[in-house]
Amino acid sequence: MSLQVRDSLSAGMVEVGESGRLGLYVCGPTVYDHIHIGNARAPLFWDVVVRYLRSRGYDVTFVQNITDIEDKIIGKANQEGVSWQEIVRRYTDSFHERLQMLGIGLPDVEPRATEHIPEMISLIEELIEKGHAYAAGNGDVYYAVESFPDYGSLSHQRPEEMRETEKGQTGYKRSPLDFALWKASKPGEPSWESPWGEGRPGWHIECSAMVSKHLPDGADIHGGGTDIRFPHHENELAQSKAAHPERPFVRAWAHHGMVTVGGSDKMAKSVGNVLDVKRAVDLHGRNAVRMWLLQSHYSQPIEYSEEILEEKRRSYERLVRLYRQISGSQSSSGLSDAWSAELRESFDAAMADDLNTPEAIAAVFEVAGRAGQEISTHPRAAGQFVSLAEAIEEVMTIFGFDLVQELAAEVGGVRIRYSEEPGGDVLGRVAARENARREKDWATADRLRDEIHADGWAVEDTSEGPILSRR
Repeated sequence: MSLQVRDSLSAGMVEVGESGRLGLYVCGPTVYDHIHIGNARAPLFWDVVVRYLRSRGYDVTFVQNITDIEDKIIGKANQEGVSWQEIVRRYTDSFHERLQMLGIGLPDVEPRATEHIPEMISLIEELIEKGHAYAAGNGDVYYAVESFPDYGSLSHQRPEEMRETEKGQTGYKRSPLDFALWKASKPGEPSWESPWGEGRPGWHIECSAMVSKHLPDGADIHGGGTDIRFPHHENELAQSKAAHPERPFVRAWAHHGMVTVGGSDKMAKSVGNVLDVKRAVDLHGRNAVRMWLLQSHYSQPIEYSEEILEEKRRSYERLVRLYRQISGSQSSSGLSDAWSAELRESFDAAMADDLNTPEAIAAVFEVAGRAGQEISTHPRAAGQFVSLAEAIEEVMTIFGFDLVQELAAEVGGVRIRYSEEPGGDVLGRVAARENARREKDWATADRLRDEIHADGWAVEDTSEGPILSRR
């Protein structure tokens, strides 16, 4: 089995993974602040892709770097009066903590820029030797854009249309489009020894060196945001292909869309419209955030609002309620077997076609809807869905939804199940309502139900006790 991925370079579908092995490289964070939910889109999506590929027998090497030396890191350290290493440590820890909040696993390899200085220097030396870079005479080294005729092919621009992406000292850059491979050290900044003097690497050379080291046969897929397609990925491609034209570098470039707020503005720290991952999970719950991000195709922008997240949370809760209805099944009907096979087939077809998570999730909701209708018409059918429950659990586990985990509390002799923490007051009213129902005090039970509803919760009455979920 292989995947079809839409390649940003060719603008066509590219087949990857034919051998059963797949190398994935994704540009990770520059660690100078907490990540927001826009930053979380790529790690969450690629974590799901890796889960899917491994569930289907692929041998995956997942590399996601950390940029641990950059102007923003140095600026933050100077602002706070601490070392740049302290900023890196603090926000790398924060990054990992926020991934854990969303149920995102770590990559197989998480290389850091400062651990690859020798590889970067070696690559720069090769580019100079082949006429694609030059030492400027002030300790800087620049890539000569005019030396690479294909420059602009990834972002589909002509050089005369491009903006200058890096300001160099007057007189040192040969062309405004040339970009730094090595930067001469400045007072108070971290630096490393090099053939051109004390300095530090430019941003773009980092990923070229790390792809080469950790995926020596090239990346089958290289992921990153549309915001870094130019100049970062354009420059990365130019460096790597100029230094080693005989080697495969990337087979498919996959760029994810940005998270927007208010219909058009990109969520960004520079704009000041960000929502920290921790705050997002506190507001909406981890499952709602995952559902929101996965129900849009990775290549498209995605809108954030509290109302949208609330709708995603409710849709997830509806799916969980259906799953719980059938998860205790003791047998499988012909319908169950047919629908479970159909779900797996639709899921695989969607994921193999440019990693189409919204189509894959739609297949789950579609079959769950049919099962719900069948149970409404024939209540005994709820116990005949073993195979469908297994298929739903398999797919949703790949998506990172932990359907097996169930929270429960014992309150006043009543066992209450829930998937999101409701708080003591709500749990108390649910227990009081259940006890009123047992005593056939329907007036009290109805009053408490209305109060629970007013607080934003729904109660499902089952033979094993009430199940509480967000409305």
